[in-house]
Amino acid sequence: MPNEPDYQKAYEILDEALGDAIHTLQKARLRTELYRKLSTGELTADDEGDSAASYEKAAREYAGHAK
Repeated sequence: MPNEPDYQKAYEILDEALGDAIHTLQKARLRTELYRKLSTGELTADDEGDSAASYEKAAREYAGHAK
């Protein structure tokens, strides 16, 4: 019947929208955490050691979510 709603398509659209929302929230969380660390001085662009490793880890995580 052509007038029946396509529930499968609706679920697929909803699933895609939820995936996009999760992706956006993960990126926002990472950006916020990096900004907080930079603004409090916990992390600087010229840090070495533990802070640099933390920044590199966060940057890699962010890059993974940015795909």
